[in-house]
Amino acid sequence: MQHFHASQTLLMPVRWLMLALALVSAAPVFAAGEQSEVDIWGTLLKPQYFKSREISVDKTIVELRVPVRAEDSGVVPLSINAKIPQTAERYIQKIYVFIDKNPKPLAGVFHLTPAMGRADLSMRLRINEFTFVRVVAEMNNGDLHMDEGFTRASGGCSEPPPFLKLKEARARIGEMKFRASESPDDADVALGQLIISHPNITGLQLDQRTRAFIPPEYVTKIEISFNGEHIMTAETDISISEDPSFRFFFQPKAGGTIEAKMTDSKGRSFTRSFPVEGA
Repeated sequence: MQHFHASQTLLMPVRWLMLALALVSAAPVFAAGEQSEVDIWGTLLKPQYFKSREISVDKTIVELRVPVRAEDSGVVPLSINAKIPQTAERYIQKIYVFIDKNPKPLAGVFHLTPAMGRADLSMRLRINEFTFVRVVAEMNNGDLHMDEGFTRASGGCSEPPPFLKLKEARARIGEMKFRASESPDDADVALGQLIISHPNITGLQLDQRTRAFIPPEYVTKIEISFNGEHIMTAETDISISEDPSFRFFFQPKAGGTIEAKMTDSKGRSFTRSFPVEGA
């Protein structure tokens, strides 16, 4: 009997040791489960902006192009190629641009019209970390189509601007440039590019002298018309790069005047007009 009790006593520490080793070996599995990637789009963004509406994931209406690895995370080029013309009967009425992991994922909503002729767009973005970028096109009948791409970038929303450069940028706020060129494959439309002078401060950038966050100030709205006819309106946020640049199509016909109005988060508003030759 004494031998039996002695054996059990010796076995107890061994059992506890084995149990401890098992728990330790299982810990990384538990930790990995706790740190699993969150589906930001499926659990947060899609329900918030589109609720239970069906979204077709395809390239039949729009195709997104974004670099796999960004050369400069503060100026990441994005282009959207529309696969259908803009006609009065059928057209893309809105384009949403999402950057899943940015502090404010919705980079912009673009309200489009048949007067564009084509709904292609391009712009420059700030991207804060490795993330999916998504474009959702809403048709005039309510149908939704999405294309997506993954890009590797880091720190685009928090990189501080040099003090002197920021001072110069603030002095130029409201200046605009516009140029138009013929479309190489469609004589009825012209390609326009609008560049707006604005530092587009995100509120996440540190002042290199004071080490305090620079208060946000960024472009919130751009309205574009041609000869008084609405072409498009862009509602934008902090994910648009400094000195926002947008390319879009419009139909110059007999020529006329492009008018662009910009509003920013400080309530400043500027309007500029540019002459355009006919097609």
